[in-house]
Amino acid sequence: MSGRERRQAIRRLIAGGRIGSQADLIAALAEQGVAVTQATVSRDLATLGVVRATRDGHPRYLLPDDLVGGEDGAAALRLRRLLRDLPLDIDVAPPLLILRTAPGAANAIASAIDASRMDGAVGTVAGDDTIFVACRSAPALRRLRAALESIRDATVEAVAASPTPPQEIPT
Repeated sequence: MSGRERRQAIRRLIAGGRIGSQADLIAALAEQGVAVTQATVSRDLATLGVVRATRDGHPRYLLPDDLVGGEDGAAALRLRRLLRDLPLDIDVAPPLLILRTAPGAANAIASAIDASRMDGAVGTVAGDDTIFVACRSAPALRRLRAALESIRDATVEAVAASPTPPQEIPT
């Protein structure tokens, strides 16, 4: 099996929603007759841009497609899903919002914020676990922070009440 074919198999397995560790992935690949080492799996996960998050109380690998992409109309839902699955701390250093999240997840959240075209956000810069959100003005910074906190807090409350997150984000 080529590396490309192996990565396609990994994508299919992760898309199934049951893979939460490299050991799970190695075992699932072995069931398909694919023998791999942990180092190979680790490189493949990095190449695919896979992020590890908690979903429904269990650690799970998520594909970049699960986090970002698709049409802009789905951006609000993607942002809600991300904030459901990933931690988010919010701080300010005017004119920037500073967002801190799980290692490897910053790019996905930043892309979802950009795609959501949130009022007052000029753009984002993401590292591994930190995002800088440039804001148009001090009032825009306050509104954007409140909107993100509202999404994060409503998502936490909604997840506790129901597995289906709300569909709209306040702006």
